[in-house]
Amino acid sequence: MPRRLALAALALCALPSSALANPSLSVSTTAAGVPGNLPSQVTHRLTLTAEAFPETVTISTLGRFTIGGNPRVDEQTAVGPGLARCAGRWERLHQPLGARSRFSARLTIAPFTTAFVETKTAFEDPPWASDSLDATWDITPAQGSPFQVLSSAPDYEGGMGVELGFAMTRVAARTYAVAGTALSGVNSGRVEVWGYAPGRTRATRLATARVRGDEWSISRLQLPRTGRWEFYARYRSTTSRFADDASVCGTVVRVR
Repeated sequence: MPRRLALAALALCALPSSALANPSLSVSTTAAGVPGNLPSQVTHRLTLTAEAFPETVTISTLGRFTIGGNPRVDEQTAVGPGLARCAGRWERLHQPLGARSRFSARLTIAPFTTAFVETKTAFEDPPWASDSLDATWDITPAQGSPFQVLSSAPDYEGGMGVELGFAMTRVAARTYAVAGTALSGVNSGRVEVWGYAPGRTRATRLATARVRGDEWSISRLQLPRTGRWEFYARYRSTTSRFADDASVCGTVVRVR
C-alpha cells in the first residue's frame, strides 16, 4: 500500500465514529386553535436522522420540549428566565409568550435512526408587530461549530397589542408638549397619559389624545406642581384589530 494511502487509512481509523458525520435536520410546524382567538398555539418539531454512526448533539431552545424517537438522553438542563424590572413605580412587562425558561438536552442517536424534539409556542397576551410564534433551535454538534435552526410559524391573525412610546418637551413653566407613537399600523383608538405626582403613590389620568397614523400628541400638558413626576401611557382600542395596551415602564421627568 502506498505510504500516503496507508497514513490516510490510519488517520480515519483513529477518528471517533461521531466525528465522521452529524445528523441531518429538518423542521415542521403544526398550528392549532381558531384564528382570531387567544391563545394561538404552534407546535414546532425538529427531526434528527443519524447516518452510519451514533451521533451526539446538544439541543437548546426557549420553552419546555419533549423528546421522541427513543434516542439516548445523556443530559437535560433548564435555566430560568432573567428578571426584568422597571426603575419607577409603573411596570407592565411585555411578555406575550410568557416568562420562558431555556431548556437543553444532549442526545445520542443510534445509527440509521431518527429522533425528534417538539416545543410549543403560544401567545398569552396580545403581541406587538415585532413578536412571532417562531421557535429557534440552538444546535451544538459533536463535531463543528454551533449553529441555529429557525422554525417559522404561520402568521398570527388575532388582535395585536400596541407598542407605545413618547417624549416630553418643556414649553413653559410646568407645561410640556408630548409627542408619542403607537406601533404598528394603528390608525384608531386613543392614548391616555397617566402620572404619579411627587410624593403620590397612585397615578392620575392627565390627558387623552387620539391615535392617527401610528402617532399621537398633546400640545400642552399642564401639571399642577413641580418636582419629580413619573408618566406612562395607556392605549384604549376601538376595534377588534387591536387590544388595549400600556407603556412597559414609567418615564421620570423633573418638572419645573
